[in-house]
Amino acid sequence: MALFGSGCAIPNFTTESRPTRELPPPPELSTPDLSTPELRQSTLTGSWRGTYTCPQGLMQLNLTLVQRSSGTVSGIFRFAPAPGNSDGLSGSFTLRGHVTGSSLALHGDSWLSRPGAYEMVSLSARLSSADPDQIHGTIQSPGCGTFTVQRR
Repeated sequence: MALFGSGCAIPNFTTESRPTRELPPPPELSTPDLSTPELRQSTLTGSWRGTYTCPQGLMQLNLTLVQRSSGTVSGIFRFAPAPGNSDGLSGSFTLRGHVTGSSLALHGDSWLSRPGAYEMVSLSARLSSADPDQIHGTIQSPGCGTFTVQRR
């Protein structure tokens, strides 16, 4: 693996074939008490599933997020290769960030399961009140592109 900047790892592609794995469900977090006024109005609290692109190809993404009324957000970023992608690896890390107005910014915090020399990534997105069950944004790392997740 070659690392560029503070972004995701750029794999050295080989002819070695790895089996494609379905992304496992996110680990159980303590379920937030949604009767708490602080979380009842949260728009991002919950599970989100989708995909993103980085140099290792199309990847599956599961986000589990908790948004507080202060605008702070924490969660877990779980990733695995999408079907047909033999170059990516699976892993997970915690995230921290915030919502300001309609802008979401999340940054990697600590590894839960680190594959090789992979590096945590950051995400940024504009939230849409027209489609509150979808987040579309950018992976902030060299060579990476966009991500899209749907509320589950």
